[in-house]
Amino acid sequence: MVLNLDSGTLRDGDADEMVRTITDVIKSRRHRPDVRLVRAREIETALKQAAKGHSAVLVGGGDGTISTAAAVFAGKKTTLGILPLGTMNLFARALGIPLALDQAVEMLVGGARQPIDVGEVNGRIFVHHVTLGLHPRIVAGREKQDYRSRLGKTLAGIKIWWKLVRRAPRLRLVLTIDKERLKLKTASLVIANNPFVEGMGGLPHSEVPDQGKLALYIARTRDWRELLAMSAQASLGKWESNSKLDFLEGKAISIAAERKRLRVSIDGELDYLPTPLRAKIIPNALCVLCPGSAAPKRRKDSAQPGRKRRPHHA
Repeated sequence: MVLNLDSGTLRDGDADEMVRTITDVIKSRRHRPDVRLVRAREIETALKQAAKGHSAVLVGGGDGTISTAAAVFAGKKTTLGILPLGTMNLFARALGIPLALDQAVEMLVGGARQPIDVGEVNGRIFVHHVTLGLHPRIVAGREKQDYRSRLGKTLAGIKIWWKLVRRAPRLRLVLTIDKERLKLKTASLVIANNPFVEGMGGLPHSEVPDQGKLALYIARTRDWRELLAMSAQASLGKWESNSKLDFLEGKAISIAAERKRLRVSIDGELDYLPTPLRAKIIPNALCVLCPGSAAPKRRKDSAQPGRKRRPHHA
């Protein structure tokens, strides 16, 4: 196990007690735990070392940590198990992993291996989403705030969102989705590893991401009142059916812009990427541990009728 000491849960809580919880559960299942506590800057090196001697590695941290692990293990035989020790834990939710630490460990020790999709943007692996426009601005603003807990991080995000939504950015983009080309203006755009669950409420996440497609959610407006309505609908689990979002899906997406580089958030981590952005889905690239009852689903045709809504501002 490789645990990120800078992740939200470990940073805010008693790391030694959490390690005892993890090791007690694993020992009760007659396994010998090998636990490594590392700082964020050491995660990638620790994961590469762990993969050399183990067929499965449990990784504790937030979505950024899991994204780093996916980049290390994608295309390899090593199986990834996710311990949800971050703030949002969106990818853990997608895989049906319990958020309580002891329950998560129990599930992972007795879990089933399952191949899943990952996304790639400009050569970088992502497991959940890539965002452009408003959301990266909010992440950047939140990181400048002084918060000491997960609740503080959430409140800082709400405060920054309220400040920035009233002067939302305007991105002029040319999208190529598979073979379809569109021009548009938007304040916010999300590329997701498979479509988000519709109608479930709460935080955005997909089902187990094995449908072999990227989903694209595009804000239809820059007006702060309509962006507020868009966010309210999203909080109720309305993504594909959101009246303020355009929804498209495909296997490959290219995004050209007037700027040479765009600020993006990749699984919650900020970066600047050169344009055009080129994103694609990589089916069955990563083996993960899921609940034993999680049966693989039949893939859906990405061209299924009724699954696309062409942007009205194209």
